[in-house]
Amino acid sequence: MIFITVGNGKFDPLIQEMDRLIETGKIKEKVIAQIGTGSYTPKHITSFKFESPLDKYYEKADLVISHGGPGIVFEVLRRKKKLVALPNRDRTDPRHQVEYLQAMAQETSALLYCDAVEKLEETLQKAKTHQFSKYHPPKCTMHKVVRDFVQ
Repeated sequence: MIFITVGNGKFDPLIQEMDRLIETGKIKEKVIAQIGTGSYTPKHITSFKFESPLDKYYEKADLVISHGGPGIVFEVLRRKKKLVALPNRDRTDPRHQVEYLQAMAQETSALLYCDAVEKLEETLQKAKTHQFSKYHPPKCTMHKVVRDFVQ
């Protein structure tokens, strides 16, 4: 099963593209999507606006597709789930999620970064053979920075 989550906003282009990929037979798996405040109602995807927590969907998912919000990205990585993450350029600063996801993709192979909705089909093909690693967060040294600053 593929689970899509867009957080508390909307990401209609992502949902529309997944719906199209199912309709054209490019995706055969069952797909469930949390579509937030989106206005597009998918025809081939079981969907809901909001639910909390999303644990039962994460547990059943073989692959999670999400927007590039750090909260969702880290939640999925902590669960050791395969993740394809796309920047939602319609939210706040259009570069924010791009820069964050590019940095994460350079740091770890625990996720696949998809730069644009138009590249989703290609990225999903890569996900079939990609060796998703376990995510290991970098060691936090913030306490040392604060201590040095205060002294």
